[in-house]
Amino acid sequence: MLDFFASLYEWFGLEPFYSTNMGDHLRGWDITCTEYITPWYAYVGWTMVILTLLSYAVQYHIIDSSKFSKKQHWWIVTLVVLLLNYLIGFTIPYNSIQSGEFCEELALNISDCIGFGLSNAIWSFILFTTITSLPFIRRFSTNCRQTTFWKP
Repeated sequence: MLDFFASLYEWFGLEPFYSTNMGDHLRGWDITCTEYITPWYAYVGWTMVILTLLSYAVQYHIIDSSKFSKKQHWWIVTLVVLLLNYLIGFTIPYNSIQSGEFCEELALNISDCIGFGLSNAIWSFILFTTITSLPFIRRFSTNCRQTTFWKP
C-alpha cells in the first residue's frame, strides 16, 4: 500500500507542495540513511481515508437529520475533514523534524510540512467529494441523500 499512497500524494509532482527530500522521508527513509522502514505515506494515507469515510458516515448515516442536510452543513463537515487531515499531514513530519528523527542527508523544513498537510487536505477533499457524489452510497441516507458537492 505504500506505493499506492506514495503515487497518490506524488500525483501532482512533489515540488508544488513539498520537496523530494520530504518525499523520501515520507516513504520511510530511516534515521541511519540506509533503508526504508517507516512508511509514513501509508500511515497518513490510511488515516486520511478512514477519517474521511468516518466523517461521511457520521453526516449521512448517523446524524442523518433533515436539519443537517443543507449545503452549509456539507461545507462545515468538509471543512472539518480538511482541517483534521491537514493537521495530520502537517503534524507527523513536523514532529520528525522537531525531534531530529530523520536522515541528516535530507534537507527538511517547515514549508515541506505545510505542503504535505495541504496535499493531504486536498486528497481528503477529493475523496469526500467523490463518495458524497455517488448516488448508490447516499441512497441509504434518509435525509441527506440529495446533499452533495454538486447539488447541495
